[in-house]
This record gives sequence, structure tokens and C-alpha cells, in this order.
Amino acid sequence: MVYDFLVTLKKPDYKVVDQVSQLMYIFALLVFGFYYYHYPKSGAGYLYFGVGILLAWIYTIIKKRKNGQAYFRLGLLIAAVGWFVGPQRNIWMAILYAVAALLEKQVKFPQEIGFSENEISFNSFPRKVLKWGEINNTLIKDGLLTIDFKNNMLFQKEIEGYVTTDIEKEFNDFCLRCINSVAKKNDADRSAL
Repeated sequence: MVYDFLVTLKKPDYKVVDQVSQLMYIFALLVFGFYYYHYPKSGAGYLYFGVGILLAWIYTIIKKRKNGQAYFRLGLLIAAVGWFVGPQRNIWMAILYAVAALLEKQVKFPQEIGFSENEISFNSFPRKVLKWGEINNTLIKDGLLTIDFKNNMLFQKEIEGYVTTDIEKEFNDFCLRCINSVAKKNDADRSAL
């Protein structure tokens, strides 16, 4: 769908997500190391998976220092394969690590809200869609996006980057026009009854 306006929200701090991923790294390394230490012949594969996790961890830390954000999913996927094909074959841990690797990208995906004449769409998982009939008011002011719902809920988030006063006015006028259009249509439908 094509949106008239696409608003990108300010990125939150992903420190907790990164810490959970790194704790999962540590747990896998400890378990793989323990098994390799006690069963060196049958657990030799765990040594390779452990080295792979360590290399992925180092690569991710270097990338994070360069770019400010990095994904730990490569090491999580290596650990998932290690849990799956290793001598212990812990399927549940493999699934947990694979799901964590897949969800990390979605969690760190920039939050965007698309505004069209028909709807307001959040790029969340699952996708959330609002109709203009559910909204009292929507506006951008001083770097904040505010959505006032008819059910007395309020959504307010900081916007990524700077918004000029011209774009702010254009966006606010667009939202007001959409809300008024739905209100006029509802009034016309009521008077037709």
C-alpha cells in the first residue's frame, strides 16, 4: 500500500535485547564447553560450534561499535544448529535459539507508522491497522506524534529526525481532513436513516 505520510519513530535503546542475546550466547558456550570437557570424543562438534559462537560474538561487538546497532542472530543460529545436531540433541533449545534469532530482527526493526486516506498502519508484528473513525485527533508537534483515540487512549511517541514546520502543518492538515471526512460520511449515513 502507498502511504501519504510515513512517520519513523525514534529508536528505543535495545540494551535489554542485546543482553538477553549475549546471555543466551554464554549459556550455550557453558553447556557446549561442559559437554566437550567431559566427553571430548563425542562432544568434539560442540568445540566447533563454541568457536563459531565466539567468532560471531566478536564480529557483532565490532560491528556494534562501528554502527551503533548490531544483530546477534548469527551466533544464535549457530547455537541453534549446535543444540540440534550435537550429541545431546536438545530440540527444544534449538527451537528457542532459532526463534530468538528470527525475532531479534523484528524487534529491532524501525517502528514506522503509515498514514493514508483510508487507514493508519503500524509496521509491528502482527501488523496493526486503525481506521480514521477510531481517532479523535492526530498531530505532530515539537517532534512528538500524538494519536488521540475515541476510546480515551492516547499514543504519544518521539519522532526520528527533525520535522520542519511546513511538513508538520501539512501532516496535521492531512490528518484533520481525513478525520473530518469520516465524520461527514458518518453524519450523512445517520441522516439517510
